[in-house]
Amino acid sequence: MPDSCCADCGGKVVANSSPSYRHQVFELPKPTLDITEYQLFHGRCQQCNTVSKGALPEEAPDGQMGPRLLSYVAVLSGLYHLSVRKIQRLLQDQYGTHFSIGLISEAQGRVSSMLTPTHQALHQHIKKASLVHVDETTHNRNGEEHTRWVWLLSSEDAVFQQVKYFRNKDAAKSILGEHTQAIVVSDQCPSYNWIEPERHQFCLAHVQRNLQQMADYSGKGLTASIGNRLVLLFKSVF
Repeated sequence: MPDSCCADCGGKVVANSSPSYRHQVFELPKPTLDITEYQLFHGRCQQCNTVSKGALPEEAPDGQMGPRLLSYVAVLSGLYHLSVRKIQRLLQDQYGTHFSIGLISEAQGRVSSMLTPTHQALHQHIKKASLVHVDETTHNRNGEEHTRWVWLLSSEDAVFQQVKYFRNKDAAKSILGEHTQAIVVSDQCPSYNWIEPERHQFCLAHVQRNLQQMADYSGKGLTASIGNRLVLLFKSVF
């Protein structure tokens, strides 16, 4: 609020009902970790000497990590491609935790198992579509020597991704379904050559790029002339 007295004449200053300037500062909250400890007791029957043990409540996770922490580990691994050791270091720096490499790896496996039914159902849903787009790109993980490939399959309403070790025909068939009846839009990778031509559409962006390469041919002549005409025809149609 402004000073109550005018700096020029000393008169009374009446503040406006609404602010004339807003200054916002964004800050992260201090990282904290919620730890819930469940203490189980056992007792002994005074009559028959049988030992009775307490049990965890149904809502208690059966591991050391709760659902939000499991999700966080999965995002760090799957989306941001952090190695297990980097995840361990990040959790230690942020929250002061000391989770072992094995526990973090186990957490990744648990989340993967939880998501597998949904992942498979999504794949089956897209494979039933009448028109699908498929693509593949390199995926390097944790400095591994062998390149992996992220395959993507999409329809009008969903997207499916899967990491594979190969970019070959067998990998393409496993993604699309060997007997797919969909119209398939792809790049010009030979892995898709098994698809019947009447159901296989090349990505128009790749086609346009090829035509432009013809038009830009350094030797000029007939190749460049045909390329320029095809580029003009392409643009007039699409």
